[in-house]
Amino acid sequence: MQAYDYKAIDASGKKIKGTLMAASARAARSELKAKQLTLVEMKETGAAKRARVSASGSGKEKSGKLKPKDLTRATRQLAVLVKSGTPVSEALSLTAQQFEGSSMRAALLDIRTDILEGRSLSRAMARDGRFSELYCSMVEAGENAGHLASVLERLANYLENAQKVRRKVMGATAYPIVLSIFAVLVLSLLMVVVVPKVVAQFNALGQDLPTLTKMIIGLADFMKAWGLWLLAGLVFAVLIFRQAMKIEAFRRRVDAFILRVPYTGKLNRDMNAARFARTMAGLLESGTPALSSLRTARNTLNNLIMRDGVDKVIEQVRGGTTISAALKQAKSFPPLMVQMVAGGEHAGELGQMFGLAAEYMEGEFEAQTDIVLNLLAPAIIILLGGAVLVIVAAIFLPILQLNTMVY
Repeated sequence: MQAYDYKAIDASGKKIKGTLMAASARAARSELKAKQLTLVEMKETGAAKRARVSASGSGKEKSGKLKPKDLTRATRQLAVLVKSGTPVSEALSLTAQQFEGSSMRAALLDIRTDILEGRSLSRAMARDGRFSELYCSMVEAGENAGHLASVLERLANYLENAQKVRRKVMGATAYPIVLSIFAVLVLSLLMVVVVPKVVAQFNALGQDLPTLTKMIIGLADFMKAWGLWLLAGLVFAVLIFRQAMKIEAFRRRVDAFILRVPYTGKLNRDMNAARFARTMAGLLESGTPALSSLRTARNTLNNLIMRDGVDKVIEQVRGGTTISAALKQAKSFPPLMVQMVAGGEHAGELGQMFGLAAEYMEGEFEAQTDIVLNLLAPAIIILLGGAVLVIVAAIFLPILQLNTMVY
């Protein structure tokens, strides 16, 4: 079966367009004719072309990264359609029609083709390669528990919350970033252009310059001679660091260091723990077994040290230890979360308590980041003002010294 995009005219003369699945182009045209549609244009979707080329062994692997907003929107629509009783294959087709010209449309149609061939939704998504391991694991857990609609709904909520936080952080950091760039440009202009010209005037007079002025002149000469090299070195160092982070041993050391940093470590731990607790709450309340929930929620952790902690938790829970006791022994999660999980186990409401723990830690994380972001802009302004003040002082000190000599 292949997917075809078509444009046609119905019996009333109205132009319509859509997508249909057929074994061949001829079969697709016959199906449109049976529906009393006059075909205007028809072509294979990008997904179908890639699949056919790949099958012939002459093409590349699937490409086209899914945009977070498209994935969130598609997940929400799939959740609504599946919850209303729409078959999964039809829900995928209807959702794909909302993403004209997007890689999401190609992905959904590829998945629909796999489902029509007998694969499950989670397996088709994993085979596609454009959906995260966490996404596929949660869909698989929902299929196994018979709660696919509720899991898709929770996935949509999770993605919407993540997108909301991302937009908030981007909006809050936009002003400090622009201000930082402006500050660097102003200081660079002063040090490379203004200071040398002013200094040249003093050198012509043969005046002995103050210590502060000499220091600023030395710094200006250094930036003029080595500034571009330093910038290139910084870019190179960032690229090397990003490549090194792909090495598990190096990344594990970095993650361990981050957790030890007094303030940043707490923020990183709370953020990861909140994501883990939110996923656990959704899976447990959907009827997923505890061990399966732990294995799936583990994939939400970006910190490898915390992932190692969950691996130990899984081993201990498999041996009969309660989740709260295993989390406490792992020493990777906030004590408050461990206490709330223990309360949930005693009350028989483990999923609900994971949800409450997630809400609390998300609130704490949001409050702490708000404080940091609100203080960042004034701090940059103060630093910029102080740097400009020092440069201005270095320029005016020789002038005041010259006036004193005149009098």
